[in-house]
Parts: sequence; structure tokens; C-alpha cells
Amino acid sequence: MKRIFAILAFCVMGITASAQTSPITIGIKAGWNDTKINVREAKVESKGGYMLGAFARFNLGKLYIEPGLNFSNKKSYLKDSNNELKYRSVDIPVMVGYYLFKAPAFNFRGFAGPVASFTTRGLNKNFLRDTDKTMWNGRVGVGIDLWKITFDVDYEFGFRRFGDGAKAPHCWNLTVGFKLF
Repeated sequence: MKRIFAILAFCVMGITASAQTSPITIGIKAGWNDTKINVREAKVESKGGYMLGAFARFNLGKLYIEPGLNFSNKKSYLKDSNNELKYRSVDIPVMVGYYLFKAPAFNFRGFAGPVASFTTRGLNKNFLRDTDKTMWNGRVGVGIDLWKITFDVDYEFGFRRFGDGAKAPHCWNLTVGFKLF
């Protein structure tokens, strides 16, 4: 019985070690966002939303490139009218990151990059008057990898307005991911 346990432990360590040195990592992630969309002449409060998605990480030594595909639901709250400003989007982030500390079972990293955001359901028509539903955002953040689990905290900011009445959104994202392989 001890031999079987020792052999299994050795195999698991070997698989874990080979997975950590692989140049490509693919995984899934989910998270919470706190979004604020400022609107002309209105008091706005940030409100929580969610994100579901997948990512691929291409390791290049201390650097990495991490494209992703996410479905996001973001909201803000208008205090005066008790209305929510919300939109859903498909986001394609392409992060360039740097491992600040890299070990077999623990990584600490920083990242930044652009996010192409395609709005699938927009804001109230009073605030979203232009027909272009593509937004370009920037994102900067830090993350921790513990074995196959990833934790990221990042700040996302829009580069242009939604329309005449709504400014570019900005939000905080907290995500948890799992590396499939």
C-alpha cells in the first residue's frame, strides 16, 4: 500500500512539474466587477456585475501573453431616478504580463493591455446614441497563481464615451481562474 501511494505521489509531482513548465496554459475564469458609468448631470453609484470567460497564456520566460474571451455584465446605478445603467458585452482582452516572482507552485505577476469590448445589450437609448457598439478599453492589474488556481485584480478604463450622455466606463475586476492544462 505504501508503494502504491509513493508511486502515485511521484506521478502527481511529475505531472504538476511538467504542467508548470509548459509554454501554453489554457483555463477558465469567473469574477465580479464594480463598474461606474458617469452620466451627464446625474449622480451615479457603481454597482456589481459579473464576468465568465476563458484564457490562454503563452509563457515566454519571465514575460507572457494572455488573450482571453469573456462575457461581461456591467452595471451602474443612477441615484436620482432609481434606474440602472447596464450593458452586456463580449470582451477580448490581450494582456502582456511579467512574472515578478516565479516558482513551480506560486507566481506573482503584473499585466497590462488592451480590451476590445463588443456590446451585445447596450445602455438606455437616452444615453447611447451612436451606432458603434465596439468599445476599446485598457486594463492594468496584478495576479497570483497558486498551483492551478489564478487570482487577478485589475482596473479597466474606457478610451471613449458611450454616447452623448454617458462617459467611458471604468471598473474594478476581481477574478478567479482554473488552469485546465
